[in-house]
Amino acid sequence: HYDIGNAQYVLSFGADFLSTWVSPTQWEVGYGEFRDSEHSQRGILTHVDSRFSVTASNADRWIPISPGEEGKLALSIAYVIIEEGLYPSGVNIDDLTSGQGLNLLAAYSPENIGSQLGTPEHVSGANSVPELIRTVAREFASHPPAIAIGGGSTGASTNGLFNLEAVYLLNHLVGSVGQKGGVILNPEPPVKELKGYSNSH
Repeated sequence: HYDIGNAQYVLSFGADFLSTWVSPTQWEVGYGEFRDSEHSQRGILTHVDSRFSVTASNADRWIPISPGEEGKLALSIAYVIIEEGLYPSGVNIDDLTSGQGLNLLAAYSPENIGSQLGTPEHVSGANSVPELIRTVAREFASHPPAIAIGGGSTGASTNGLFNLEAVYLLNHLVGSVGQKGGVILNPEPPVKELKGYSNSH
């Protein structure tokens, strides 16, 4: 479950959750709470998409991108978060990068991939695409609880799995997995013996 209603920052990649993606009614209720300043501090929405979707039109910032390049952007955001030490103290970077740390993501620094995304220069007030990436990374990491959502067009290309893995890595990086306002995992079955039922029958 994507706990949009309790998030302070939503970073969405291709998931047009205010229109047709998965469960629009559920997301619209959560979005109403997300935007309601009386419910909480008004949340910030950044939407990455190759088209100007319904969700993009409601976002604080729409980042246009070439189809299939979303994973590169997500890993570039991860690079900035690690490089600038913006992750919570409880996050183990070695576990998330197989012990390689920032070296694993060196090819995805904003300066390396900024020109590969198909994102126009000077988008959303930034002077360059690398500057935009760093701004989004800092915002995402500094507004907990923050949630990154990937779906729709982001998973529809031949490298869709790579894209979605990169997007959902961001939730681990800012400590939003299993947390209010983040990605809530399915609960354990009420009867523990049923946990392996599908494997044994």
